[in-house]
Amino acid sequence: MQKLFKTIYFLPVILLCACHNKEVKRSQISNIEESQPFFPVTDFLLGQLNEIDSMPVTPLKIIIDNGKRDSIWLKKNDIRPFAKPFLNPLIDSISLHQFFAEESFMDQSINAVTLSYDPIKKLPDSIKLTHWDLYIDPQKGTVQRVYIVKEDTVNGATLTTQLTWKANKWCSIRTIEQQSKIPPRIKEEILKWEFDD
Repeated sequence: MQKLFKTIYFLPVILLCACHNKEVKRSQISNIEESQPFFPVTDFLLGQLNEIDSMPVTPLKIIIDNGKRDSIWLKKNDIRPFAKPFLNPLIDSISLHQFFAEESFMDQSINAVTLSYDPIKKLPDSIKLTHWDLYIDPQKGTVQRVYIVKEDTVNGATLTTQLTWKANKWCSIRTIEQQSKIPPRIKEEILKWEFDD
């Protein structure tokens, strides 16, 4: 009888402790996932810009505006202003972790590990960034490409700006201006500093 009493008394206590331990473990796992650092994209882009600054090369800027193509040689002082729209906001864990979540997968079609970042809640008006991807070489562990999308509304038009940065080779900024009942205006600016491709 006494054994039965102890079993009836202690069983709920044991179950409660077991449930509590599971909750603690889930909470610990959740905290680990939440604290998973984002790749510091802005630092990577700044590193690339510093590398271009140190190279003995004159970058070529190619402009494609609604099908018309033109090109000019850029001074090195003009490179940073070209990339400036994608240096803000700062893309790192501290600045954007509360707004974006990371998803990763191996894309065998392009032989790259892809890290994709999308909003997890409504973004404040000050954040125009809507999405970004990183493509990482699985053998070398180096960044192959960065793709960033920003969206804004200017004078009633939706402005989508896309940056593609091919590591150590070129970058492009594509701007799509969309107004209702008007075909979109597409402008692309490509900056090349590696001409072996």
